Amino acid sequence: MRSNRLTTTGLKGLILFGCVAGAQVALPAMAQDTAAPAPQTTPAPATDTTAKTDDTPQTIVVEGKKAQNKIDRQVYDNTKDIDSQTGTASDALNKVPSVNVDPTGNITLRGNSNVQVYVDGKPSVMMQGDNRAGALQSMSSGDIDSIEVMTNPGAQFSSDGSGGIINLVMKKNRKPGTSGSFNANVGDGRYNASLSGARNTGKYTLTGGINIRHDDRPNRTGSVSQNLVSDTTTEQSGNAEGKMDNVSANVGLDYNLGEKDTLGTQVAYSRREMDSNSQENYATYNADGALLNGYQRTSKSTGPRDDFSFDVNWNHIGALTGESLKVDWRLGRSTGNTTTDATNTYTDGSVSPETRKSQSDFHNSVFSVDYVRPFGEAQMTTGLQITSDDNSFNNTATGDNAAGLTSAFAYKQTISAGYVTWQMPLGEKWTIQGGVRAENLDLDTDELTTDTTGHIDYTKFSPSAFAAYDLGTGKKLRFSYSHRLQRPNPQDLNPYQTYQDPQNVTAGNPNLKPAETDSFEVGYEVSAGQTSYQIRGYYRQTEDAITSYSYYLPQDDPSDTLVLLTTKQNAGENKAGGLEGNYSGKIGQKLSVNINGNLAYNRLSTPSTGEQEATTLSGRVSFDYTISPKDRFQISYFGRGKQLTGQGYTGPFGMGNMSYRHQYTPKAALVVTVQDPFRTAKFRTVVDTDTVHSESSRAMQGQVFMIGLSYTLGGASGNKDGERKWDGQRGPGGWGGPGGGPM
Repeated sequence: MRSNRLTTTGLKGLILFGCVAGAQVALPAMAQDTAAPAPQTTPAPATDTTAKTDDTPQTIVVEGKKAQNKIDRQVYDNTKDIDSQTGTASDALNKVPSVNVDPTGNITLRGNSNVQVYVDGKPSVMMQGDNRAGALQSMSSGDIDSIEVMTNPGAQFSSDGSGGIINLVMKKNRKPGTSGSFNANVGDGRYNASLSGARNTGKYTLTGGINIRHDDRPNRTGSVSQNLVSDTTTEQSGNAEGKMDNVSANVGLDYNLGEKDTLGTQVAYSRREMDSNSQENYATYNADGALLNGYQRTSKSTGPRDDFSFDVNWNHIGALTGESLKVDWRLGRSTGNTTTDATNTYTDGSVSPETRKSQSDFHNSVFSVDYVRPFGEAQMTTGLQITSDDNSFNNTATGDNAAGLTSAFAYKQTISAGYVTWQMPLGEKWTIQGGVRAENLDLDTDELTTDTTGHIDYTKFSPSAFAAYDLGTGKKLRFSYSHRLQRPNPQDLNPYQTYQDPQNVTAGNPNLKPAETDSFEVGYEVSAGQTSYQIRGYYRQTEDAITSYSYYLPQDDPSDTLVLLTTKQNAGENKAGGLEGNYSGKIGQKLSVNINGNLAYNRLSTPSTGEQEATTLSGRVSFDYTISPKDRFQISYFGRGKQLTGQGYTGPFGMGNMSYRHQYTPKAALVVTVQDPFRTAKFRTVVDTDTVHSESSRAMQGQVFMIGLSYTLGGASGNKDGERKWDGQRGPGGWGGPGGGPM
């Protein structure tokens, strides 16, 4: 396997580009020292920051101010939900407009599954490939401060992800002194607990936390699959009992080197164990309904995974107001080892045991430099990012059905990128931002079993543009455009078959090309007091869309077990558009309402299915009712319509959530949560190609009842000498505001 190298002309240009950015730091006197506009202080979700040019990669902390919309993204506050301490990252994402996470952990944004998930503005090894679903289902929602949604990301972010970027902004305690919190919850086959603390002396801030989580996840499955070539039908039904245990810990230190320099570092570790026991029945019939073969399959699977990350960063405030330099280096490693032992008992009495092992080892490094510099009323951002992945997979299978289906695959990938954006006002009403990003991909693949190597090297340019027009009295128009990519996952380039079970194998496609998307959006938004609403129209056109493709392998004997191979292919053209609306407001003094709706149209052309079309209505609604100063009740529900998959579609899916919170004291609160109260966590998938027609269903656990305690450690207790005693009323800042308790 060839080592990574910095040899391409494109990469040299990007390094030179970064040197130019660094030179700007050394020559601050060339620009006029212009005072930045004062930050707004009106709480959002409807407030705007387009006038203060803060749409940069840096994280800006403003005390007393929650999530707000920026010129290139929408930001949603996660802390306001009652059950934010009990749920997972998947639960938190399912409350964000136009974001859906199905029960298996697959995430979509406006129906598009090619979405990148970042942690604190950067890629994370935990969110790569198949590892992402498990990470989202084990990560505590209580660790997330806000969720940023970028349907058209700017040039400062990676161009990968045709559906956009979702950024999880983790909590960073900046309160003076010593503070902390403890949360514990228990329910139907589930429990979780977390302990976090912080110490801020002014010179340094030390933070840390630990989380444990246990979830039982039973589910039922069923399917009917028809081979259109041989005219045979296979029926499957089964039950599985899944269990997930997760332990995670993190510690971070921010140290003020001086008035203008801060050095920070953070270390995080997580161990996740996914175990399951299942029993499934299979039967295959010919065109006349006669049984050809059948078997019962019992299996046990264990899958521990360890995630480790290390981050060190330096932040410098320049001589000009609004000037800053940020250097960030992140290292991550994720290792997993899944073993599945199964026994297949056939109708003729024969028994076939088998063992399947899947090992993976991911190494990830992200180095970035971001520089922000004002030029009068304008602002430039520029920087570079080098992302390196060194990953390996080893799949082995033993047994009569898995003979020869063993493969080892490794790859090294380096993406070197440079970007520049320019934001400025035009007159008194317009704010515009334009940018371009250049990315060079250098990829080496190695199919170790056969010693087959490959190399891919190319450079892509991705422009972006944003504009906002102030209509006055809290009204704005927004326009945006971005060019996006969907690169094949390197493992999707591995052509060798990987055994799943006697009826399913998977394989990659070495001929996959990156898909390219042009995305347009226009929006109108209104903010009036405690009420805000937005209407957005969008359109995406994708060439060479990457989709799944399934077909049956040829049979030597009609009575043999049908084996379905699932691979990837470049489809033709994909066109999608829609209209999205959001409303947030209050009815009276006690009831808050949030409503989101998305009417979308999708047309997809593929070699295996021809042209597909679908019109989908999705949405969510939530109500937050203040029963008394000490009691709150929330109920929410989301529904997702039909979505195209490239070889068929997934049917409608929906799920709800109810929560109640009672504040006993300023520090202690009781939280009761019911997940999926209407028992609607079921979904159906249809595959309809020229060789296969199948319909499968999956139903999850159903209602989950949980009760928990939230307790704040340290800080004001409300009964010390010189402090106002708590009277059960919220302070001006809500729970956690002056005189209030924890939120």
